[in-house]
Amino acid sequence: MSSRRRMFFHLLKRGLLGRGDRPIIAFIALAVASTMITAMLSLYSGLESKLNRDFRQYGANVTIAAAPGQSLPDSSAAKAASVLPTNSMVLPFAFAIAHSGNGNPVVIAGTEMSTAEKLNAWWGVSTWPSSEGQALVGSKAEARLAIASKRFALEFGGHNLQLTQVGTLRTGTEEENRVYVPLSTFESWSGVKPSLLEISVPGTRQQVNEAIAILQRAFPGMPVRPVRQLLETEGAVIDRMRSVMLACTALIGFTALLCVFSTLTSSILERRRDFAVMKAIGSSQRAVNVLFAAETLTIALAAGLAGYVLGSGLAAWISEANFHALVLPQIAVLPVVIMLSMLMALVAAALPLARLQRIQPAGILKGE
Repeated sequence: MSSRRRMFFHLLKRGLLGRGDRPIIAFIALAVASTMITAMLSLYSGLESKLNRDFRQYGANVTIAAAPGQSLPDSSAAKAASVLPTNSMVLPFAFAIAHSGNGNPVVIAGTEMSTAEKLNAWWGVSTWPSSEGQALVGSKAEARLAIASKRFALEFGGHNLQLTQVGTLRTGTEEENRVYVPLSTFESWSGVKPSLLEISVPGTRQQVNEAIAILQRAFPGMPVRPVRQLLETEGAVIDRMRSVMLACTALIGFTALLCVFSTLTSSILERRRDFAVMKAIGSSQRAVNVLFAAETLTIALAAGLAGYVLGSGLAAWISEANFHALVLPQIAVLPVVIMLSMLMALVAAALPLARLQRIQPAGILKGE
């Protein structure tokens, strides 16, 4: 058995190193395919996570609202946070329509400013309020307030409130018509409790939908709604990215498959006398097939490893240059790339192996 094993590895080495440029061509084709597959899978895996994180910067993706004219139960924000993943954000809002010093109505929103700053990182805010009695004023609401030296007064239900404007809010949406104050200041002044929870749930659409189901069980009878525009936009971007990458990977893999197929077929034709001699001196058809398959898989393994290294570097460069986010090598991609490289090699070798079965030693050795 040891002599047969030595002979097998000798023939394997000779087949890999003594056949001119054919193994190199097959190696290059599979390495190119492995490089692109690694880059595509690494980019998809890394960028999907990054997109999920980036979309969280555009505000809440789930809301819970009380019935019109009513408030949410006490501790609703804490209850929602307790049933959600630990890195979720829950932001309560309370609303009232107050009157400014010149009698104009204006919408006042009370919220937790520190959480609002994290949840709505896309808001254009000059300065966020950091203490009681400070306010963030929407750019359109400024015109309805009698602001003098950054100070203004509001009246609601017979109660007056003196505020200091510390920042201006610009979003291009309805938030510009509001004045935002700390929730504790709002509640002690107006007596109105929060009626809306804006929630940011991290993860994929499926994970967000699972979180919505949990919230619906925790808040029966209350409308728990996804922010459709945000979820649909996120889903469309990720689905489009997935489709493009799968199409590119399939095209590159098919091209490499054709190249390896033609190379292996040519190799069979060039080496038919060698295989005929092996059969003539007693080698079984199975041994000949195993030798040829071992040569092919060795090339595929080396190409998969080389492609993983090159593809990881390519993914890092593409992500940094185009998305300004470094995608690190994804170790989970390595076994997938090696398996795909070997699978492509075996598929490409299927027809040459079938042709190898039909080699007749007598006819080949006589020159027929």
